[in-house]
Amino acid sequence: MKATGISELPIVPEQHGSEVYERINGANVYPEMTDGEQRFINGLIQYYRPENILEVGVSVGGGTVNLLNSLEGTEGVLYSIDSATRYYRNADLPVGHYAIERYSDMLNNKWHLITGKDPASVMETICQNFDFCVIDSEHRHPIETLNFISILPWLNDGAIVVMHDTSLFTMRWEPAYLNMLAPRLLLSVVCAEKYIPGLPGWNKTVSNIAAWQVNADTRKYCQNLFDILYLPWDVGIPTETCKSISAIVEKHFGGKMLGYFQEAVRINKSVLLTKEYGILSFEQFLAARDRDIVFYGAGARMRKLITDLEFVDIKFDFPIWDINADKIGDIGGHKVTLPDYESTAAYGQEMVIMIHDKQIADELRAQFEPLGYRIFHGINGYFKALS
Repeated sequence: MKATGISELPIVPEQHGSEVYERINGANVYPEMTDGEQRFINGLIQYYRPENILEVGVSVGGGTVNLLNSLEGTEGVLYSIDSATRYYRNADLPVGHYAIERYSDMLNNKWHLITGKDPASVMETICQNFDFCVIDSEHRHPIETLNFISILPWLNDGAIVVMHDTSLFTMRWEPAYLNMLAPRLLLSVVCAEKYIPGLPGWNKTVSNIAAWQVNADTRKYCQNLFDILYLPWDVGIPTETCKSISAIVEKHFGGKMLGYFQEAVRINKSVLLTKEYGILSFEQFLAARDRDIVFYGAGARMRKLITDLEFVDIKFDFPIWDINADKIGDIGGHKVTLPDYESTAAYGQEMVIMIHDKQIADELRAQFEPLGYRIFHGINGYFKALS
């Protein structure tokens, strides 16, 4: 891999090596990146020629197609990690679907796909260092920062890290997007040489993608990464992930940083439910457990709720319905079952629809209210109605 500092690049990445990118330009994939962002990543790979690439956050695999295409004809190997197993927008599709269709011949040879796992739980077993990394995961604090802490010990000095969605919070002025600050927070605090391309982002000015190059200062001033963990979290982390991160921090960053991490966890266990759901105390949710509630929808919102509750030591034990239950199986260790569209609801039975799309939620309301369910849209709406 070339030793050129990223702040001294003699090329414009999104314009470099475009003949390689053109092999997939217009392909029938949904990369969840703009054309310029994909070209930016391709150009960096074509220039630096990394031997080993790490991808954190795979989704449907459109971005993975770009990475694998960029590696064709090189000795490079790609490891792709995603904590989910199904595509968050379509449970019919597995994580990495587009790349699996196009590059199945590379699986377990040049491409290693790991799903249903957090990076913290697999990095020790991969036993591989990396020259290049793309992080495109949760976008809600603290996930990107925890991802980077978890992988930093396995990034070589000089490794290029690409951070996607650094201005996604400017896309729409609504809470779902305004909370997506994690990529910008990480980009702002990491100590490294940085490169921000002149690509217009969602607000037409601020780029939605950036890169930095790991150096000695990245490790020396790693406390920056732990400091921002004290900011209120938007999402909890599973207990096992917390243990895996703690083990990495203790081994590779030392006892002082482990103390920072553990204190950040303690603080956020106290504030997460209030910040995210407007619940003033754990008792308010525990009281709801005595109610007869069924949750409809086993997508990202449902997974987040289960994880958040587990993070604050509350066991989730309500039924979950989803039309794709046979494909989903379970989320967070909780079985998902098919909806009962025929049986009359029990007296006082309630339904919380965990689907963002209001039109779909209204259609479900029209189906289930005649059966006697009291319907709420979202867990926030549920607690707001009870207060």
